[in-house]
Amino acid sequence: MKFLIFISFILSQSVFADLKNAPPSFISKGQKAVFVDFQKAQYQMTFDAKSGQANVVSTIEFYMPEVGYPLFDSVSQPTLVKINGLKAKQYLRYLPGNKTVMRLLNEELNVGYHSLEIHSPIENGIKFNLERRNWGNVSAGFFIRDLKGRQFLEKYLPSNYEYDQYEMEMEVKVTGTKRWHSLFVNGEKTKITENHYRVKLPNWYRSSSVFFHLVPINKFVRWYLEYPSIDGRMIPVTIYSRYNFYNKYVKSKAWNVLKELENDYGPYPHDQLIIYGTGLKGGMEHAGATETSIVSLGHELQHMYFAKAIHPANGNAGWLDEAIASWRDKGHQTYDKPFYEMVNLGAHSPYRRSTDKRSYEYGRSFMAYLDYLLKDSGKSGLKAFLKVYFEKRKFTAVTTEDFINDLEDYAGMSFGEKFSQYIFGGKELKQHTHDHSHEKDFPENPYHPHTTQEELDSIL
Repeated sequence: MKFLIFISFILSQSVFADLKNAPPSFISKGQKAVFVDFQKAQYQMTFDAKSGQANVVSTIEFYMPEVGYPLFDSVSQPTLVKINGLKAKQYLRYLPGNKTVMRLLNEELNVGYHSLEIHSPIENGIKFNLERRNWGNVSAGFFIRDLKGRQFLEKYLPSNYEYDQYEMEMEVKVTGTKRWHSLFVNGEKTKITENHYRVKLPNWYRSSSVFFHLVPINKFVRWYLEYPSIDGRMIPVTIYSRYNFYNKYVKSKAWNVLKELENDYGPYPHDQLIIYGTGLKGGMEHAGATETSIVSLGHELQHMYFAKAIHPANGNAGWLDEAIASWRDKGHQTYDKPFYEMVNLGAHSPYRRSTDKRSYEYGRSFMAYLDYLLKDSGKSGLKAFLKVYFEKRKFTAVTTEDFINDLEDYAGMSFGEKFSQYIFGGKELKQHTHDHSHEKDFPENPYHPHTTQEELDSIL
């Protein structure tokens, strides 16, 4: 009995830790829409190379924190939904502010644990090559983006907002072909047959964590290496691209950057590293994995610490990791004042999913200013704080307020007015009187440029 009480306590602590960062419930067409806490998601994926179709059956265990109608998301339209074993309907609903949508289950549920089953097609990030009978193949890549909403795991599989961490398991089958396929994935992978894999992902992963790339066995030049971490581990590293010489450049730069980052912030935090050299401009980070250009590699590896070991809890915290990585990109500069007067990077709607694209330049400038303030007060500077911050917050999600609290604890001084002006847009948030820059007009960052769907499809 004591054991069961202990397990219940642990589960409740995990639930409350995630839900404290969830957006507030809201009323939509007379129904109370409620953000839930996923506990576990099992994805059974089938890629049929004969018919050219892919489908997933998702079984999601979740906790309902209050009476109402639960929210989840899937860009692809489900073909069948069941809640606690019974068929149910779901609808797309706009969230407050009409900036994004989610799916609302049309069943009112009580507080407690529930089971959701969703059947849906996999429509995005997938390409079939139906060459000859029994010898077709498939390429599928769950490549995420953070500057636009609904571009995380929900683009491919049913998922939740980024505030939510949960255990994920995948079963991946390729059928209708004799051609073998490889799976690059940032989890514990077990090969059942050449076209059948099982994957277990860490329970602290979120909708922005997963790296998944399914390809024919003969596609790409693959290097399987080990990186010697400063803590004595030999980190498995997979580098793959279309060319040997590209892998060589990637390996050389990666080893140099990893050495730098480990010296600055401590041992590399993930169990493995996957680097897909795409040849496209820019790149994107996942937890212990990245698809990237050579130019963006250092930026993406920095994100293995700040972005994908410490995750932003929402769109209002996304500026943090981009600011830190961009500060490194420019050589860890120190400014006695930011180059701008006032901007709102972290006081958008609580329902926002995407990162403000101004975070790179404005955020970088603010980090350089924090470095100056810390050094001016007799501290070692921002890098020293970030190392302490990383150790404290590793494998959790953070808000901007968490960052401020940790910074003030470390420095023994207040930063509230600085953040109010330079990150939250000043006191008159609704008017943004002094914010003369507009996010939609802001130039692209070279490390995370806009990528078209055609470009993403080209790297499958």
